[in-house]
Amino acid sequence: MSIWLIAASAAGVAAGVSGGDPAGNPASGAPQNDVQVERKLDEEIVVTGQVPTFKAEVVQVGAFRNQSVMDTPASIAVIPKALLDAQGATGLEDALRNAPGVTQQATSPTTSNNFVSRGVLLNARTNYRLNGALQIINLSPVPIENKQRVELLKGVSALYYGLATPSGIVNVVTKRAGDQPTTNAYVNGDAQGSYGAGVDIGRKFGADGQFGVRLNGYAAHVETPIDGVNGSRYLVSGAFDWQASERLSFKFDVEHYRRATDEPGGIALSAFQLLKRIPDPRNRYAPVNAPYRTWSTNVLGRADYALGDEWSIRAEAGLAQSRRQRSRADFSFTSAATVDSGAGRISGNYTPDQEYRNEYLRAELAGKLDTFGVVHDLLLGVARNRQVQEDQNQTSYTAVAQNIYDPRAIAFDSLNFTTTRLQPGSVNVDTGLYAMDIAHVGEKVLVIGGIRRVLYDTHDSTGDYRLKAWTPTGGIVFKPTAASSLYFTYIEGLESAGTAPAGTVNEGDVLAPVRSKQIEAGARIEVGGALASLAYFHIDRGLSYTDAANTYVVNGRAIHKGVEASLQGNLTRQLSVAVSGQYLNAVQRDTGVATQDGNRVDNTPRWSASVFAEYRPAILPELGVNAGMYYTGLRYADALNAYRMPAYTTYSLGANYKVALPADRTLTLRVNGDNITNRRYWSTGGSVFYVGLGRQVRFSASVDF
Repeated sequence: MSIWLIAASAAGVAAGVSGGDPAGNPASGAPQNDVQVERKLDEEIVVTGQVPTFKAEVVQVGAFRNQSVMDTPASIAVIPKALLDAQGATGLEDALRNAPGVTQQATSPTTSNNFVSRGVLLNARTNYRLNGALQIINLSPVPIENKQRVELLKGVSALYYGLATPSGIVNVVTKRAGDQPTTNAYVNGDAQGSYGAGVDIGRKFGADGQFGVRLNGYAAHVETPIDGVNGSRYLVSGAFDWQASERLSFKFDVEHYRRATDEPGGIALSAFQLLKRIPDPRNRYAPVNAPYRTWSTNVLGRADYALGDEWSIRAEAGLAQSRRQRSRADFSFTSAATVDSGAGRISGNYTPDQEYRNEYLRAELAGKLDTFGVVHDLLLGVARNRQVQEDQNQTSYTAVAQNIYDPRAIAFDSLNFTTTRLQPGSVNVDTGLYAMDIAHVGEKVLVIGGIRRVLYDTHDSTGDYRLKAWTPTGGIVFKPTAASSLYFTYIEGLESAGTAPAGTVNEGDVLAPVRSKQIEAGARIEVGGALASLAYFHIDRGLSYTDAANTYVVNGRAIHKGVEASLQGNLTRQLSVAVSGQYLNAVQRDTGVATQDGNRVDNTPRWSASVFAEYRPAILPELGVNAGMYYTGLRYADALNAYRMPAYTTYSLGANYKVALPADRTLTLRVNGDNITNRRYWSTGGSVFYVGLGRQVRFSASVDF
């Protein structure tokens, strides 16, 4: 797939000089010349009665840089702003539930998101990107108030992004100033008592509209469906654009966000094994005011220069910093005899300061060559990501009595902290040199070849080592018609085997990289105002899991193969849909343990699906009513497949109404309910388990000036 992260260079990756519409026409105020221009993302223009669409025309992840979805031969879920708004989304968990096969692991949904895609963990420090570039750190929940869309490019992405797990890349795209001025103020809240307010202002200015500014700010008091778990969160961001000349442009993004809430407490695997029913989702096991605090700042700058009509260069640099303060609390039973009564204890630790930093650099040269009628889109680049994790002091506390069915309030200050463990810091430097050629053979065939030279250096308390490797990419695309495409790709990559999760003996340890291989074949076709996609994938990767000694290890191979399909867009002028499904068969191989080989990889549902639809009556287009269904199949909690997390389905309902106000203003009212049947289910698996959130009702009111 990362083939196509680079493929965009063909159609304008490096041509990112100025904005234009999806047809390639220059934006208003842009220089009228023959220099290639980069397509811009669709703007949301608020018009009372306008029919929104969930269909994505373009993508921005990696080197696609706003290329057509039809020219993207990879399984990709694009959640545009219209869909985010219709669902009343407040975070990545709301956005990614539209992508089949995405589950969470070992973290509470009220504190952070540890996503799994295609049965593979999305690494918090390598698999999340801002504007297709900067590695942001997903230890602090990523806000979406200042985002135009969320994209999930599934599978191996080594050619462009270097070391990353073959689960895929989550890309969040910031809002930018468009041709239409934006001034929006809004308030929101929920039935639990949360309330917040924000502003969104975007303008272009200058004699030729060469300057653009988009500012966002948001603040909220947070309540959750879990008793006593509350706090606050804040966001401030700016996206700045400057078309310095007809050939030179600059983009700059900065955002700072923080979240301060309480740790609700999880359920240790030993307790999960004994449970006969799912506990009340309102229960909090952690001490009162047990902190979960995060602070994050992301800064990204980019310059594009057109050397001519066919060649251009790009340079990017960025910094992502995140700090976290966390107190864990895991419940376990006193003994098997106390399961019915619920008597047990909580144990855990407190880490007052976890600091992480990602430093990002990239430079690219892209252009076209014509050889005997075959047009080659070429991309040459170098990228460097430097990851720093500071030393951390983690203090454990003496186990405290607790009851899983009738939790008691425990004062955080009353805990008896005893053993302090130093978790040494580390520095990982991922340097890559890559080259890509996309050969256009006629109008219907693309042949792709690419390779990356990987230089990966690690410095930690155990010593230093360097890994050198080549990761090739190849593929072909056939376009039978302008509204359809078929593709096949082969990609190799390197991935970090991950970090030992909370609750394991070697918690926090970073495992060495392993090689992964992937093949994928897929098809897309436009159906009216919607886009239908179908893909088959096969991933062969190192198997990482928590063994019988509660140690996180890499041992054997994991084979992940399956089929996924989606339909997204407008079926009629009144009906918009986002439908997706996945069949996944993830199997363990070559572990050396007879009772483990052939078992399913833990936390991998065989079937998953989502359906979301919004209807706007022709007689009252200002009104939108919507409903959703989200299904996750049976998962196993352990490598031996001895413990099951049952399948579950949640449902959502919502409505929105646009009111025309004087002076061309628009008031939009929204209400959304999730898990409306109050279904009890396991939200996350792994070494620590959390119950899914109970029924939630959110509401908002926004005014466009």
